Amino acid sequence: MYQQIVKVLGVVRLKHIFRAFISPLHTIKVLKYHYRRVSEREFVHFLARSQGYSAGAVEQAYKDFHSHQSLWDEVEEKLTLYPNSYGLQMTRERPALYVLTRLLKPNIMVETGVSSGATSTYILRAMQDNGGGRLFSIDLPPDNLPQGHTSGWIVPESLRSQWVLKLGDSKELLGPLLHELGAINCFLHDSLHTDEHMLWEFRTAWKHLRTGGLFLSHDVGASEAFFDFMAEQHIPWSSYRVFHVLGGFTRV
Repeated sequence: MYQQIVKVLGVVRLKHIFRAFISPLHTIKVLKYHYRRVSEREFVHFLARSQGYSAGAVEQAYKDFHSHQSLWDEVEEKLTLYPNSYGLQMTRERPALYVLTRLLKPNIMVETGVSSGATSTYILRAMQDNGGGRLFSIDLPPDNLPQGHTSGWIVPESLRSQWVLKLGDSKELLGPLLHELGAINCFLHDSLHTDEHMLWEFRTAWKHLRTGGLFLSHDVGASEAFFDFMAEQHIPWSSYRVFHVLGGFTRV
């Protein structure tokens, strides 16, 4: 508790105090975002513990992650086609997603938002290491893709056997996909970060997420949707963590 309070105070500025008087409800949601922000290892260990995995299992998964350094270097090299090597991709969060996928061994995982496919590559590499699992991805191709490339172009051919990529608006594709799949083990949102769209995706996916499934969303500080959804589902503050801008919790 003390450490979390120190972290919150470390980001508080006078402008935040001023805004708190103007919009107290919004300030509480911002506080929730910062209150549970932790390091990558803390984020992974917290979610792993909620799934019954030991600290030793986490460290072994990290060893597996480091054994693929040549692949991660290849991904970074491809991303240099973009200014600042960004390309609408997750950056710091990708190792955590590999490790969590490696540990949880989801049979069926659904993600919205692919862009060039750097994040998908990390997840698919973990699934291949697991010897099973399928990733279903939905992407509305962004305008900034390199000329001649389409969504997921970074994903190596060797990892595509466990991947199904659907191109189009998640508003049109997510519902039918989930209906076809029935139940899923993990959901990851990383598409349009507006309150309306995020809440729609969260509510749609939640109906199909198994008990014990992992619920993840990128850019949880971009809108109030993540915390509004948690309130809808009566998910307590103690049940989630945020690493950088990736929020996550286990469905109980």
